[in-house]
Amino acid sequence: MVKYLYACALLCLVNTTVFLHAQKPAPKIVLFDTDIGNDIDDVLALAMLYHYQKQGLIDLRAITISKAYPGAVLYVDMLNKYYQLPFIPIGYVGNNGITPDPGGYIPQTLTYKKNDSLLFFTDSTVLKRTTEAFKLQRKVLAACPDSSAIFIVVGFSTNIARLLNSPPDEFSSLNGTALVERKVSKLYLMAGSFGERPIAEYNILEDIQSAQLVFSKWPTPVYTSGFEIGHALQFPSKALLDGFKEYWHHPVVNSYFHYMKMPYDRETWDLTAVMQAVFPDSNYFDYSPPGKITVDNKGFSKYKPLKNGRHYYFTFNQHKKKEVIRKMVFDVTGKR
Repeated sequence: MVKYLYACALLCLVNTTVFLHAQKPAPKIVLFDTDIGNDIDDVLALAMLYHYQKQGLIDLRAITISKAYPGAVLYVDMLNKYYQLPFIPIGYVGNNGITPDPGGYIPQTLTYKKNDSLLFFTDSTVLKRTTEAFKLQRKVLAACPDSSAIFIVVGFSTNIARLLNSPPDEFSSLNGTALVERKVSKLYLMAGSFGERPIAEYNILEDIQSAQLVFSKWPTPVYTSGFEIGHALQFPSKALLDGFKEYWHHPVVNSYFHYMKMPYDRETWDLTAVMQAVFPDSNYFDYSPPGKITVDNKGFSKYKPLKNGRHYYFTFNQHKKKEVIRKMVFDVTGKR
């Protein structure tokens, strides 16, 4: 009888373990496109993704850069290595992109020294091994299961517009639009403005034609975090000061300190798109009804409700502000 009860208990334990293992969701396949170097929120957003990767929540298959400054490639490569994720491939828009200026923190962080030695490791040869962004996107998508990939774009639409316009190649016999339609489930953007006083938002204004093309041709649902969302949520610099005793030795904090005169709390534009893409059922943000978003020639984004529309923009309940900021702080720093 004892042996029988033991066998039953063991069987229940095995079945429970198998059930729990089966219930664990597979990591979300993510392609991240950024204009890192123009604002510090891109760095905070990337830090979030690194933590999600290490937690097994996502499978970050590519980081592509839409800022036409070669130092941005060196910077992302340095971050990959710092977070012990050197295997994540990097794509670059090339010198025919926009905003080629160094920006306010990349060269300062890459050249930061301690005792006359560079504090952060950089590898200049990475530029020779970096693939053009849309080609890397094609390569990654071609290897993905159908409808499995999520795009998060927190900069200009340059790279994904080139992806949509790309012809068949050695990676896929499909053109770019067909490849996206087959492989991508959702696109999350930080772009546009949908508040009471719309503006020509920066990510759209800097490359209007690419934004127009993406909103007109992207074949899967598009979820857009407008300017007003991140503007209402500021990342507290105190969290960096409290969380990292030797803060100059952490590249994210080092860059944050270089970007603007401390102390300052920076808007979280890019972080909102990343967090909602990874936790779409969290209720941190809500959405507009389905509709159609268009971009005019002055860079203004316009939304029109449409029953069968594929476009949505984020909305935000101010009562959730503290909760959302706490979540962002933890996901960036790993500290509460």
